[in-house]
Amino acid sequence: MTEPNLRTGAYLGKSCLLATMHDKQKAISPSFSKILQLRIEVAQIDTDQLGTFTGEIERKGSALDCVRQKCELAMNKTGVDIGIASEGSFGPHPFIPFIASDHEILYFIDRDRGFHLYQSLLSSKTNHCMKAISDSKRLKEFADQVLFPSHGLIVRPNKCQTKAMIFKGIQTFDQLEEAFIKCWRASLDGLASVETDMRAHMNPTRMGVIKELADSFALRLATPCPLCYNPGWGIVGNKKGLECEMCGFETEMVRSEIFGCAKCDYKETRSRQDGLTQAEPQYCSCCNP
Repeated sequence: MTEPNLRTGAYLGKSCLLATMHDKQKAISPSFSKILQLRIEVAQIDTDQLGTFTGEIERKGSALDCVRQKCELAMNKTGVDIGIASEGSFGPHPFIPFIASDHEILYFIDRDRGFHLYQSLLSSKTNHCMKAISDSKRLKEFADQVLFPSHGLIVRPNKCQTKAMIFKGIQTFDQLEEAFIKCWRASLDGLASVETDMRAHMNPTRMGVIKELADSFALRLATPCPLCYNPGWGIVGNKKGLECEMCGFETEMVRSEIFGCAKCDYKETRSRQDGLTQAEPQYCSCCNP
């Protein structure tokens, strides 16, 4: 049986529905079109109903739950067979102290072939930040720090009896000054809360991270399972225990990678793709306790 060339066959001439309100097609379409010949079409659907960054609508469940629901919502409304959605989460980096992180997920459904597949990327490339500010000087310092005005801002009262006052998508200094004064005056503590607008169309840095993930995800979808030839063959896990080059003790570093199919149960354990066969002593709990 000849292995099909997925880059020119599996999705050639087909369309994929993208659930987004924030221009994410600009980050996802290029690689999906070039690598898979899969055309991205934007769904006309309110994805904010599943949660907003600013908290007016609380996201229920995990980011993975939300992105799956977002994809299924758009597909169920339109009846298409192929769909994709994106979701991002922001906060302290789980491994690197004192820096913020962007955790992006892309979720893909192919109902014609009968499989779901998702891939994520944790990146330190983000300007995510928020601060309570009392005067124009500190406002300007914050704006410069977070790459304004190329990256949008959100302003609201720091402490208020109502959450109704909020200014999103601020992209000029005049808009920023006006929103700051209104929120500063309305706040019970005389502070305005200023934060980065993390919606993709307001944040070029985030859009770049989504594109980075889309590039690798398209390559994965272009890779067939060696057993059933379904799209989406890639890493599904790993095994730790890379041996120390000095004492031979098994470290917590990854020794091998587990590749699997998005549809069937076939898996293969392979050596690390970077060719590393031993760990340096600094990563060994025996040599460097």
